[in-house]
Amino acid sequence: MARAKRNVQVEKAVTGSLDAIDTFVAGSSVTLPSPENRRLCDSQLKQAASVRVASLFLAFYSLSDSSWDCEALPIGYRGKYGDKLLAEELTQRDITLHDAITAFGENLGWKGNKKNVQLPNDPRFAAFCLGLKEAKKGERVKMANYLAMRFAESRQVMRPLPPVGKDVLTFARAKELFTTLLGLPTEGHVPQFLIAALLRVHRARHGIEVRTHHAHAADRFDAMAGDIEEFHDDQLVRSYEVTVRTDWKNRVTNFKRKMDEHKLKKYVIIAANVNSDEELAEPARLITFLEPFGRDIAVVDIHDVLMVMAAELTPTELRESVNMAYDYLCQPKLCGRRDFQEMFRVEVDQWLDSKTDG
Repeated sequence: MARAKRNVQVEKAVTGSLDAIDTFVAGSSVTLPSPENRRLCDSQLKQAASVRVASLFLAFYSLSDSSWDCEALPIGYRGKYGDKLLAEELTQRDITLHDAITAFGENLGWKGNKKNVQLPNDPRFAAFCLGLKEAKKGERVKMANYLAMRFAESRQVMRPLPPVGKDVLTFARAKELFTTLLGLPTEGHVPQFLIAALLRVHRARHGIEVRTHHAHAADRFDAMAGDIEEFHDDQLVRSYEVTVRTDWKNRVTNFKRKMDEHKLKKYVIIAANVNSDEELAEPARLITFLEPFGRDIAVVDIHDVLMVMAAELTPTELRESVNMAYDYLCQPKLCGRRDFQEMFRVEVDQWLDSKTDG
């Protein structure tokens, strides 16, 4: 007997919902659906966890399968490509709105992909699915994204650095912690995210928005102006390249091109070992190295940047920066590497132990 073909629209709906959640976790804003449909979404979110997750899935399934009538259960919605995958990924993202359920279909009594289940006859979904059915595609997108945004809002990450006294986050101790974190083997993720977090906290004083990207995104897609970007009134005003690689000097022409493409007056390269580099440490030699590019490019040792920030920020701001850097590590769009997260937590724990021993 031939095996039934898998409904790829199910996995597409799951990945679509997760991508939307990741986007909102990263700080994107949402376009609201109509008041009536917003209330429909809110009513689903007030129900049991399985209803909440099923509603999220159904909203995105209505986008992935244009032939779905919003009445019958989607074929193949259960299993490793459907409800189980969605629940597992929500847990991995530290989302709490799903209450750590493992499969909404079984919890709702929808075992075996029941063909006789009609959502209009289920009081838990009747009004919501009718709203989906009557909505045009653009409105469905808004409803699905609104639900994803609410799920993203429920994300809770255990912060590695708890509220501590001012005696714990002195300049000298912050310098010690930053130096240790900088040395972690995380393929450049921690250095970039730590700089981004410190800048974000500092620039928030002046109404400047700081955005960071995947540590390899600029190299892979070459679309962003840099690893970290600063915006004022939605206008890009400055870009930073953060690198611990030894070959960055071979890429200055690429940075010059980025400056021209994005109309930047200054470009900042924050790199490791600048102060010990014979070609860069001496001001005269730095001029010789940079002048041929004909642009205002700043090259700064990453340790110098961290030390200035450690001196500039308050203990509360320093704690916020450390926890924000960790949060960046936890975001799938930016990193999501569990091994990097564990290394970060261990180092912060050991640093705390050194202050509280005895």
